[in-house]
Amino acid sequence: MRVLISTSTFPLHLEDGLPRFVYDLARALTRHAEVTALVPHAPGARDRDQWGDVAIERFRYFWPEGAQRLAYGNGIAGNLEASWLARLQPPGFLLAQMRAIRRLVRERGIDIVNSHWIVPQGLSAALVRGRPARFRHVVTLHGGDAYLLRRLPMSKRLARMIVERSDAVIAVSSNVREQLDAALGEASGALVQPVGVDVARLRAQPGLPGERAPFPEGYLLFLGRLREIKGVDQLLRALPIVRERHPGLGLVVVGGGEVEAELRAQAVRCSVDDAVRFLGRQPHHAAISWLRGARVLVVPSVSRDDGRAEGMPSVVLEAMAAGVRLVATATGGIPDVVRDGENGWLCRDRDPADLAAAILRSLDAPDEPTSTEACRTAEAHDWSRVAERYLEIFRSVSHD
Repeated sequence: MRVLISTSTFPLHLEDGLPRFVYDLARALTRHAEVTALVPHAPGARDRDQWGDVAIERFRYFWPEGAQRLAYGNGIAGNLEASWLARLQPPGFLLAQMRAIRRLVRERGIDIVNSHWIVPQGLSAALVRGRPARFRHVVTLHGGDAYLLRRLPMSKRLARMIVERSDAVIAVSSNVREQLDAALGEASGALVQPVGVDVARLRAQPGLPGERAPFPEGYLLFLGRLREIKGVDQLLRALPIVRERHPGLGLVVVGGGEVEAELRAQAVRCSVDDAVRFLGRQPHHAAISWLRGARVLVVPSVSRDDGRAEGMPSVVLEAMAAGVRLVATATGGIPDVVRDGENGWLCRDRDPADLAAAILRSLDAPDEPTSTEACRTAEAHDWSRVAERYLEIFRSVSHD
């Protein structure tokens, strides 16, 4: 089986700190299929590359290449908000992606195109697939794309066209499926399959050496992009409450993004600036070292007033695989995986007091049985198992 994975979320190199969950899926699929990843070009990147058994093709979508602004960095949504130049580039991006899909399907004899994000990747593949179908198409929705779809002109017609030209639809969480259902105005029949985690790699990575720990009682950790929906502002408000009982405990923030300056200012306003370290985006191995050394990983995601919520943050499963206590808000797709008091601790979103209480419960709890259940959850979502579920879907649509 020859599979083309089309995505805009992909690292430029394996230690750049950009999200790598689509690459990890591609790598896991190579045990059973021939896999090519189609991703946007970036200045200085090779048009063609090979990472292990994964072939990588990059398409250029704006000229000169140094002016390409739509992909990477803070992601397409963040780049569109921040850059007027990025806002000029979606039409060229869509057309260039369509040309690349058409070429690779012809040259490599692709059987399955798996689009990650329903727009723009799913739209591109749906338009190229045509009638009769040139290939089988499976689209995976991650969260922000389902929300964006609902805001586009003629959203219901567009959603139906993409779904009708897809042989299967995968949503990373139940709330993402609900967003798609709302865009369609009917049940989508999407299969819920969360992202995976490389359990062996997470457990093999050493933690931060004790002498490098920045605070005497250790640290809480936030790991991810600094965006409004990530809720780091709520964590900063919760930190003084936690430090009343644990004055030597600090917070380490690993990641960069558009709200970093605002969060730094808020740390000063909350009088915790001396207890917070903003490290920016870190290479992947360094981020995992910080994770392995943390006392608690905190995922304080929030639901926005316009209804947008996260799909299923991959860092949730990474914490479980790394054996680190996890506190998260019961929003988006997080409750699909996290069970309060069993494999982690849940709290209400936009409630700093409840977040602080959950952190304190996690600090006070014994290692067992939560760590055992977290381990089982991570193993159930190991990329090898997730890839097998994807392959089952690919085979089923191939035989229709």
